[in-house]
Amino acid sequence: MPTFIGLDLAWSAKNESGICWLEGDSRENLRCARIEARACETETLADEVASASPAVVTIDAPLLCTKERWVDSEIGRKHRFHPFKIAARPAKAALQRGERAGVDLGTALKARGFDCEPPSLRNTEVIERSAMEVYPHTIHVRLFRLAERIPYKKNDKRTWAFCQAAMRSYQRHMATLIEREAPGILDHPVVQQSLDPAITQSLIGKAYKRLDDTLDGLTCALAAYLIWKEPERWERIGDQNGYIVVPRPLDEQPAL
Repeated sequence: MPTFIGLDLAWSAKNESGICWLEGDSRENLRCARIEARACETETLADEVASASPAVVTIDAPLLCTKERWVDSEIGRKHRFHPFKIAARPAKAALQRGERAGVDLGTALKARGFDCEPPSLRNTEVIERSAMEVYPHTIHVRLFRLAERIPYKKNDKRTWAFCQAAMRSYQRHMATLIEREAPGILDHPVVQQSLDPAITQSLIGKAYKRLDDTLDGLTCALAAYLIWKEPERWERIGDQNGYIVVPRPLDEQPAL
């Protein structure tokens, strides 16, 4: 039975990452086996991921990054995700600051037999051990069918009330997507709690960030399953210097 692992990876191993494991091979039997947010060292996390086989791992962090990486600027172009108000954090600048969690995890997973190279997304064969970079905002706008990204990330310009309202929108859209694609995921009590809009009413600070990480990990895990299930509905932007796998625009997807 395949495992689909989503990691909303913190750029530093000292901070909490969102971690979600889904198990199953169909809409009827896919279930959540694990969902949490916690800090984890790279080698420990790689060992945990390597215990699952076959496994598809989707990670919100750069696994490959050379000085020729161009995918981050490409994501924000007009013909890509700029209309959705989405831009990608420059991975090359982050690496220069010593934020290496994604690249280090990619190296650790490759040492354990995972394929972290840019996927072709042209066949439906199960890859025994594969890991790829994704970006939750791009997944949300395409799979939720939104006009622009949901602004649930806290920053200095957004009040907690504003972010809480955006988070409730995220929760509602995520619950609807899961109900459509794999409703058994909703049986897990932590998933139920994480998708309950009522819990956001008073969440601030670390508690809010923990919910943010948890839901992004869930987004990544569900994306891993959908990429495995229907790779033709996804595309790779980038190359061996760095890449991100995103849903194709609706008008480019095969008819259901």
